[in-house]
Formats: sequence, structure tokens, C-alpha cells
Amino acid sequence: MNLRAALLFAVASSAATAVEAQSMFKCVQDGKTIYQAQPCPEAAKQETLKVQAAPPKAASADIDRTIEFMSTYRACADAITIWREEMTGPYESWRQRNSELVSRIENDQQLRTRYEQRVDAKRSGKAGMCREVALELRGLKK
Repeated sequence: MNLRAALLFAVASSAATAVEAQSMFKCVQDGKTIYQAQPCPEAAKQETLKVQAAPPKAASADIDRTIEFMSTYRACADAITIWREEMTGPYESWRQRNSELVSRIENDQQLRTRYEQRVDAKRSGKAGMCREVALELRGLKK
């Protein structure tokens, strides 16, 4: 029974800590402003601020797969004009559906570099790699 009580206390304590972590306190005392996770001292003027949690980061596997897909598309589109003309519309729709990952890759210098390296590596690849991307863009494969 003591183990169960201790476990219940630990869960309750961690839940309380999680709730506190979502609030931030702005304390103004003697003309100085301090931001902290704990409530202000009684002598300070306190304002409670709501802190939004950061959006969850995409899993590394999702990023890797998206880089592979985008780089294959780019290599194929650069090499085969008729393929590019046919796939541009579906690719733009795919980009919109995956805008969070695409934006992250394009705006993060390290991810952007990985993407560009993969495009360069695929430029001399076989045309068969384009088939997989075309099938997915047409909704025939996921």
C-alpha cells in the first residue's frame, strides 16, 4: 500500500510541475522586471503570462523521408522536361499538404544542405527513381 501511495504522490507532483511549467510570472520590484517560473515575492507586482508549448518537432525519419522525396523530385524535374511539366502541379499540391516539413527543411541551413547534397547525388541516378515519386504524387503509392 505504501508503494501505491508513493507512486500516486509522484504522479500528482509531476502533474503539478507540468502545469507550473506552462505559466510564467512577470515580477516588477524596485523598478526591475524579472521573468520566472515561480510566483513573485509578496513585495513585487506580479503578472501571470501564458506560455504556449512549442509545436512538436517532426520525427527524424519524417524529415529524412521528406528530404529523399524532395531531392528525387528535384533531380527528376531538372533532368526530364516532360516529366517536370506533368508533375509540377501534383508536386505543388504535395508541398502544400506537407508544408510544415517542407518549410522546416528549406529554412534550416543544415537540413537545406542535406537536401542539396541529396539532389547532387541523384543527378546522375537512374530514371527509374522518378517512377516512385510520380506514383506517390498521383496518389497511387504511399
